Amino acid sequence: MPSTVAAVFAAAGLEPTAVVRWRRRPAESERGVYVVALTEKRDSLVEAQGEAALSEAAAEHLLAVRPELRVDGRRPTAAELCARIAAFWLPDEVIVYIGLGGTSVASRVSAYYGTPLGAKRPHAGGWFLKMLEPDDLQRLYVHFAAAQDPDGAEDDMLRRFCSQVSKQTLARLPDPEHPFPFANLEWPRGVRKAHGITGARGLLRPA
Repeated sequence: MPSTVAAVFAAAGLEPTAVVRWRRRPAESERGVYVVALTEKRDSLVEAQGEAALSEAAAEHLLAVRPELRVDGRRPTAAELCARIAAFWLPDEVIVYIGLGGTSVASRVSAYYGTPLGAKRPHAGGWFLKMLEPDDLQRLYVHFAAAQDPDGAEDDMLRRFCSQVSKQTLARLPDPEHPFPFANLEWPRGVRKAHGITGARGLLRPA
């Protein structure tokens, strides 16, 4: 069964402290974990979306700043890049990213917001989210909680999420062996989602 926000936090023995809209800084200065979701509600799945609304403008920007980007070894069009990323959308899930803040949830989430598309630092791990249409991106919510062991909590949360992905969704994913939330690209460390995209992150040239 798809995972609610409450269920993945509970897998780590936690409850979300609060929730903020995307782009708002979480009021949690301690280390911890966070979940980016399509819903403000902890126990709801009704906000799941059948398809991802990918922005071709974002894809064109990414291709412009990352001329080395390839999909399966070849240079894609913006439409082809969007199609590849959209294929990893989980249509019955409301959770689109699970992350941790090793020193501070507030600073880590703020770094996530502030990392330009195509940049390697400070937090580029969930860059698929920044390929969404701007209106859809702004409708996201960030749930968060302090945790004494953020790494262990994140592992527990991702393990729970992956174990509950529906058979219907697994059947349509390009990489059903790694059914991570849409924007999680690696878990555990060194095990990557097989999306075929290379060269999407690096140092950005000065404008």
